[in-house]
Amino acid sequence: MYLQQILNGIECTVIGEGNPQIENLCCDTSKVKPNSLFFCLEGTKHDGHNFFRKAIGDGAVAIVCQHPLDTKVLQIVVQDSREAMSLAAKNFFDGCIDKMRVIGVVGTNGKTTTSVVLDNILNKAGINTALIGTNGVFFNGIKHPSLLTTPDPIELHALFKEMYLNKISVVIMEVSAHAIALKKVQGINFELAIFTNCTQDHLDFFGTMQRYRDTKSGFFCQKYVKNAIVNIDDVLGLKISSQLPCVTVSSKHQADCYASDVQVLSQQSNYVVNAFGQKAVVNTKLAGAFNVQNTLCALAAALTMGVGIDCAVKGIEDVAFVNGRNQTIMRNDGARIVIDFAHTPDGVKNILGYLKSTTKGQLIVVFGCGGNRDKIKRPIMGQSVSLFADFAILTNDNPRFEDPKIIAQEVTDGLTCNYKIILNRSQATEYALSIAKAGDTVAILGKGAETFQEIRGKKIPYCDIDIVNYLLHN
Repeated sequence: MYLQQILNGIECTVIGEGNPQIENLCCDTSKVKPNSLFFCLEGTKHDGHNFFRKAIGDGAVAIVCQHPLDTKVLQIVVQDSREAMSLAAKNFFDGCIDKMRVIGVVGTNGKTTTSVVLDNILNKAGINTALIGTNGVFFNGIKHPSLLTTPDPIELHALFKEMYLNKISVVIMEVSAHAIALKKVQGINFELAIFTNCTQDHLDFFGTMQRYRDTKSGFFCQKYVKNAIVNIDDVLGLKISSQLPCVTVSSKHQADCYASDVQVLSQQSNYVVNAFGQKAVVNTKLAGAFNVQNTLCALAAALTMGVGIDCAVKGIEDVAFVNGRNQTIMRNDGARIVIDFAHTPDGVKNILGYLKSTTKGQLIVVFGCGGNRDKIKRPIMGQSVSLFADFAILTNDNPRFEDPKIIAQEVTDGLTCNYKIILNRSQATEYALSIAKAGDTVAILGKGAETFQEIRGKKIPYCDIDIVNYLLHN
């Protein structure tokens, strides 16, 4: 594709002459090939403008930058390289995303479960879907690995093109706050967006909760979204619902789509859904009050997309579990083991509150906090665990480049329940299972379906689900 075609619709100043053929887009010098268009991105640690010479030496024939550079190679000067990269990637991959219907799911917690349930409902309705999120990219029965909840724009639009060629008609994607802030979704027209909730997370990146909230709520505008489903049980959701026309969802109050007669049991949740004047009984295997909200959001979205309520309910009820989300394994003696991705104070309170209410014996919690991330929440995580745990085992999550002992110490500042520190995660899990008795629950939090631990720049294979299954059968 020629450069001018890629720059279509992008406000820029071109320095130099020519219209070279572009065969590759990249923002990482390790991915430069002959005839590449290289994007200089300003990051928190590195500035891509410092690497333009290497990119040119490796084959870049044009550079997108935010200020003129000292080179005779063609330069495209833009106000925001990240926004330009998103728009250019869309053009380079033939704007395939415009040929499909797109649903975005925004929220601190619940994005994955809501997305998976909605995906299953739409499949039941005969709609060919693709799913993009924390657990990976899925379409046509195949999992395509992705490192980020919302992939970077070049990878994202390459996936969109592959989806379109595979006759996908609806794309459901989790949209992280980072993705919104970093302009990853610029140029994508969302037919529908779902807001699940907003609680503390990612303050290492956003700095303040206000900026974090503003980023999420700022997505719900005509620039990005045509229609919206908003959970008004959440404070920010209630505010969003007052600012734009939307479908409201609630598990506590009357709304466009709301739950009544809610029953939260040990291995399922039951409720009556009241949606747009229609009623139906929902019996879902996804237990917990938080999953009432998640399934309501998915159901409201499906109905808004034209799916019948009976089909929507069937789609919810057919989901036995979501990988790494409140995933339950029963030991032969009756002890319950639950693996969950909860890694925020609110997420921890949600899952542990439910588990405590449905546990006859002791609630034993294995958890940790990630390194090089929001340090403010570490003692708060300890406080959240202490509200419900009879005993906690503090361990590694993804320590990254931090000292695990220091992370653990900062968490213990908020721990008031009895606890033990075992930094080796598999040993911590083994110890938790060894002290659990019939009627007890062991909750293993923080990693969910992740298949690695990040330690000193390396991704070491590790999966809580695999470790539990190994310990139970060996």
